Amino acid sequence: MIAKTKLCCAVLIMGSMLIQILLPVQASSTINIQSAKVAVDDRNSRTQRAATRQALTQLLIKFTGQGDISSYQALKTISEDANRYLRAYRYTEENGQLYFVAEFDRQQLETVLKRERLPIWGDRRPDALLWLATENDKGERRITGDGQVNEFAITARREAEVRGVPLTFPLMDLDDAARINAFDVWGLFPRQLNLASARYNVDFVLGARIYRNRTRDFVLPGTDYATNTSGLEPETSAVTQSDFIEPRLEQPLQQAESVQEALLALPEGHITPVALDDGPLFTQEEFSTLAARAKKGRYSLDFFYVPFNGASSEVVHGTLIGDEPNELITQLINRYADHLGQTYAILPGDANSEQRIELSVGNLHDLRGYVAVQQYLEALSVTESVTLVRQQGTVSTFSLHLLGSEKDLRAVLSLDNRLQPLRDAFGQPLEGMHYFWSQ
Repeated sequence: MIAKTKLCCAVLIMGSMLIQILLPVQASSTINIQSAKVAVDDRNSRTQRAATRQALTQLLIKFTGQGDISSYQALKTISEDANRYLRAYRYTEENGQLYFVAEFDRQQLETVLKRERLPIWGDRRPDALLWLATENDKGERRITGDGQVNEFAITARREAEVRGVPLTFPLMDLDDAARINAFDVWGLFPRQLNLASARYNVDFVLGARIYRNRTRDFVLPGTDYATNTSGLEPETSAVTQSDFIEPRLEQPLQQAESVQEALLALPEGHITPVALDDGPLFTQEEFSTLAARAKKGRYSLDFFYVPFNGASSEVVHGTLIGDEPNELITQLINRYADHLGQTYAILPGDANSEQRIELSVGNLHDLRGYVAVQQYLEALSVTESVTLVRQQGTVSTFSLHLLGSEKDLRAVLSLDNRLQPLRDAFGQPLEGMHYFWSQ
């Protein structure tokens, strides 16, 4: 056991000289989970009390990673007693609108959430890049760039701020134009969008396309209406495959990088890719599905999100349907935020289920480095307490009392580049919890 410990420490010490070369830098941002602002009409006491409750509700949504907190009675109780957690408040005015800005006691809120065993999500959040393609009435397709101030971008940024998830759009400068075009984004191919996202150093890549659903029913040429089992009758003459453009493939299926990518470009419900010479691209069943979609709402939003350079099994995709495109954007951001909350928020267990693990950190050359690491570990949402148990050269070993699991700890650490895992020659993390301090 002693020999094994010495070996690990030696490897940590030697690896500290190579960390900047071998390990990739992870991207993430720190968000504000201590204050919130609410639009108000005046400054009277009744308005202030209501605004305080509303501000704390907003903050709890960020704090827990839960879009709908109405099902948590404990959270409703906390919001109703909002003044108990209020530390300070002020008023500010922006573009003629008065806002109430409240600052709450984060430590006290964390204590209550832990006691009630409610989800806790720290202030370190994954960065994301959204590739959004839209189509106007003339059939022209555009990619929403970071410098644009259109309604879709405003809605996405506002909802991302409400949910506490960092989100940006591509610059769409000459570098982006050389790597990708509107047809690539419209095709929603994860590999192409991942490659184009590399320059942005993000943790997640999102792709989406918004289009207007056809308002008439569809039928394939030559269909016998009497035998049409879908029950749909065309309002006008039959349309050909070329008349229909939503959604369509912009590239041959053979060029798709995987079955998963091919599926994303097919109509909702399609589960098997087809070759281009296999006959009609859309069957009568698919036309009926598209017609039924149009009856559900005027617009559709097809989307996917995936960790940067993630495997095809990690791709989450789907279709949202509704009458208002901005509402679909809001739903997309909320789905993505809920996914992150499920992945990174910690659900504290009871005392018997909490874990203690040891974590070794190399590259600590002085007392200042050791103190910085201990404070960093203590501030993580997944840790209850941190204790130094061994010190050998530039390697410190800490005992961590966790609120969650080792998997939760690894997920939280992956969002920050200050602690990076020691890896083998193949780039895989070594067995155990062995890290470098990179500051």
